[in-house]
Amino acid sequence: MSKRNASGALIVVERDSGPVYYAKWRDSTRRQVKRRLRPAWGDRDGEGAWHKRRGRAQDGYLDEKAAIVEMRRMIDDHEADLAAVHPESEPTFDDAAADWLHRLEHVDGAKPSTLDDYRLMLARPDAPARKRGLRTAGRIMGEFGDRELRSITIAQVERFLARLDTESVSKRTVNKHRQVVCSILEHASRRPDCFGITQNVARSTAKRREPPPGVLDFYEPEEVAALARAAREGRHRDARRPAVSEEEQRERRLADEQDAALYTVAAFTGLRLGELRALRWRQVSFERATLTVAAAMSAGQVEAPKWGKARTVPLATPAAAELARLAERGRFVGLDDLVFCSPLGEPLDDSAIRRRLRRAQKAAGLRPLRFHDLRHSFGSLVVRELDTATLKSWMGHSKLSTTERYLHAKPRHSDAARLDRAFAGRAAEVERLPTTLQESESSSGRH
Repeated sequence: MSKRNASGALIVVERDSGPVYYAKWRDSTRRQVKRRLRPAWGDRDGEGAWHKRRGRAQDGYLDEKAAIVEMRRMIDDHEADLAAVHPESEPTFDDAAADWLHRLEHVDGAKPSTLDDYRLMLARPDAPARKRGLRTAGRIMGEFGDRELRSITIAQVERFLARLDTESVSKRTVNKHRQVVCSILEHASRRPDCFGITQNVARSTAKRREPPPGVLDFYEPEEVAALARAAREGRHRDARRPAVSEEEQRERRLADEQDAALYTVAAFTGLRLGELRALRWRQVSFERATLTVAAAMSAGQVEAPKWGKARTVPLATPAAAELARLAERGRFVGLDDLVFCSPLGEPLDDSAIRRRLRRAQKAAGLRPLRFHDLRHSFGSLVVRELDTATLKSWMGHSKLSTTERYLHAKPRHSDAARLDRAFAGRAAEVERLPTTLQESESSSGRH
């Protein structure tokens, strides 16, 4: 059991000798601290619920109020020790980075996936491997981590970026590292009383010129249908691992149907993967033929959609048909149930979704595209018929310039015919034009 107040969290830990109070908090250096207090004056009932014992706490024990007072005293003593031990310490880049991340999380409300991305970039070079054995390059902390903020110069940041230029990373990656360093130093410069600097030296460095975005690639409707068909038929499964029971066969059929529906709905509604993973049946309206996008999964947590705004998306017939098929699966179809879920009704794992997509693409004989490119299919197909302002609203873009990228993704099939009609009155003149250089020279009398 834990109880949090404004300064820390009070935790009850079961020990062999009985329950004990612990205090847990983050100190002024943004480091997590955990300290043992004293045995707790309380017990658990038959259902495991914690409750206070009757009567006054005996000597050597703490009730909840006394534990909170003791935790407050311990936190104050700890902060006094920090000030006494480091009276001359200078704030480092590591200190500023920790405070910047804290602000992003608790003040700015950054999404968990964004915080995870920044924490990975700001990990130490010797940090333990993350999930699936991935390690961070630790470039930023390897260069600036223990350096005092006052000692960081424009020349040092420029040398850091120049070194990245020589590595096998994209210009966008170099710019992203620059942006993180710049944001941390900007945060520190706005708090000179804490970090002792008033200038953000990274702001004076040059941003790299990134190559223009390439032409969007996406699936046409018949390719989306082929992808869904491969999934529904189970052709994206490993043939060397057949189902061993009728129950497993049934579960696989349901999962295959759901994969097919997921690809179709993604391509014909334009929802992001996180929005699809958080979609619930109460947000599906077959009567109005709409989906309401009110939440998204971000690093395992349910958050507001991107840009914090809910939106309504029309439900085209192919997507509606797939959802209607899913609604007949016999379970997890309540209003609060997830539309796309695991066999236990829990959110789908995003990495598993991507692995199955790659296998389905291969089984369907399609070129490999990212899951996000199914969203590009929606934007690129819809822009052929509707204006960009409407598409912007449906896709949840914050800027019209983002939506306008779809205008040049692929030409509309009717463009050539429209050009033919524009040139129809000049066909005779075109036919009389010389077709070769020799004809042109002959007609002019040149030899």
